[in-house]
Amino acid sequence: MSNDFLKQIDSVATQQEVEQKLRQYRTYLLTVPESKIPSITASYTLEMPNYSTVKKSAVEGFAIQNVDAERERQRFFTWIARGMRKLNGIERKLIVLIYLSPEPMRNYEIYAELGMSESTFYRHRNKALYKLALSLGIEKYAQEKQL
Repeated sequence: MSNDFLKQIDSVATQQEVEQKLRQYRTYLLTVPESKIPSITASYTLEMPNYSTVKKSAVEGFAIQNVDAERERQRFFTWIARGMRKLNGIERKLIVLIYLSPEPMRNYEIYAELGMSESTFYRHRNKALYKLALSLGIEKYAQEKQL
């Protein structure tokens, strides 16, 4: 990996992309699929006859949607876990405390709890986000300016 390659990465856009994925992870953790559970109450409507051999029902549609959503969540969790394995212990702990816990702590609470200075905290956090972006393949590159 050359130094020129690393200089081409847009650190701000990369950090925003990783933070967005980590927020999505927390949302997936907190998402309760009960809102997708179909109601099985009778519905009396006038519908045109369907002569197709494929029968569709709302219950089946919701069940398929729930299975697909669960499969997508599991794929996403596996993807994030694979990226987190590339981080060392302190980086992993910082990412979990800042972004993935159900009630994330404030930065000053985290670096006070870990007994580190503010600058050390931000250096570790930025390094962790950068490594996570590279391991997940979501780094963003600076656009070369055209003259």
